Amino acid sequence: MKVWLKRISLFFVLLFIFFSIVIYMALQSSPHIQPKHHIDANSAAENQRIVRRLVQSVRSEDPLIYLQATQSELHGLSAFGHRAISQLTSDIILFQNNALIKFSIELPLPNFVKYLNVEVMLIASQEGLDIDTVTIGNIALSGDLLINSAEWLANIYVKDEFGTELLSMIKSVDITSKQLSVGVVLSENLKNDPLNNKNSLFALRDKLALYGDVEVIRFYHQSLVETIEQSENRTLSFAEYIGITFGLVKQRNLAGITESHAEENRAALMALVLYFGTNEFELLVGDISMLSAKQLQQRNTLRAQVKLRQRVDIQKHFIYSVALQLFGTSTASNAIGELKEFLDSKNGGSGFSFADLMADRAGTRLSMLATDSDESALKVQEHLADITDEALLLPELTGLPEGISQQAFEFYYRDINSKIYREMLKSIDEQLQTIPVYKD
Repeated sequence: MKVWLKRISLFFVLLFIFFSIVIYMALQSSPHIQPKHHIDANSAAENQRIVRRLVQSVRSEDPLIYLQATQSELHGLSAFGHRAISQLTSDIILFQNNALIKFSIELPLPNFVKYLNVEVMLIASQEGLDIDTVTIGNIALSGDLLINSAEWLANIYVKDEFGTELLSMIKSVDITSKQLSVGVVLSENLKNDPLNNKNSLFALRDKLALYGDVEVIRFYHQSLVETIEQSENRTLSFAEYIGITFGLVKQRNLAGITESHAEENRAALMALVLYFGTNEFELLVGDISMLSAKQLQQRNTLRAQVKLRQRVDIQKHFIYSVALQLFGTSTASNAIGELKEFLDSKNGGSGFSFADLMADRAGTRLSMLATDSDESALKVQEHLADITDEALLLPELTGLPEGISQQAFEFYYRDINSKIYREMLKSIDEQLQTIPVYKD
């Protein structure tokens, strides 16, 4: 018996040493890539173009579609990725017939193992996906090993044959020094009606319920619909709709119905997002609204009329930032807000607006504080329950520059890393801190 215990102990010691060596070789003390690109009006336009092209390709009736990106568009994606996730630095460099994909992730670990550095060499191919080598820190791996491992994990942990199906969709990869083009054939499962296909991603969505309890979200959404129907065609300010919803949250908490303040707030905010935001949000959450024709018409009217600080556009910036934080992270939400303002600064746009940016950052901060912990969630409930005053949700917008063209922005503020631009963001955050709900 003692012999077996010694052998088992030795096995675990050797296993620990092995994984320690692997981690030490994979993680490094410094990043192998530094940020080279940043968000500006041009990179924002690059991101917009690639998204539009992606949507058009996916909507195409052709069996074979091509997902394409130029070198400058890939730089734009790298810039946005770093702004959305500050710990991530990436770059994709195109050559003739191959592409070098590099990224570095800063980890919350000691300095000597703080960075995960990865390099992937993608090869042009007319027979699916072909990766030459993958380097993780000081560890070099075969591309085939990476592909096979990813396929196996997706088949096991997502659904049977899911990884295999995804890989089979990639038919070709064409690479020049100027453009990357991936030929894809969408599978029949993805083309079928997702709501009637039990094996679809939507069935997986309903099973995982990643964005909250669908029944609780539906309760708040239906309560909002009923409140609006009883308001005798009187359009309230957005702050009042927030107050009504969080008043109901507080009532449920006092009645002992809720289990988690943070999750209850998440459901309430998600209901507001689904009512005042785009219909596409519901695809991520589940079947919530189920509105009659009259209720649908009323919602569409309110979406175009409900104001925050006497402006519909400010209400939209606020609620969409709430949504982006619920679906992602606060940094990603803020980055998308900046991206939108840079697009507006281009010729023909309404101009870069720091007022819009304040609404973005307010919505993001509210969503973060409301769902971060039960302690902060309870404070948000106390501050927002039954409010009617917009001043309890957003400061006045006077004094915030708006309508700034690309040329004027570059002249006065230079870029997002300049001192004057960072001071503007600091000033906005300080103004938000004057409102009780946003205080730390």
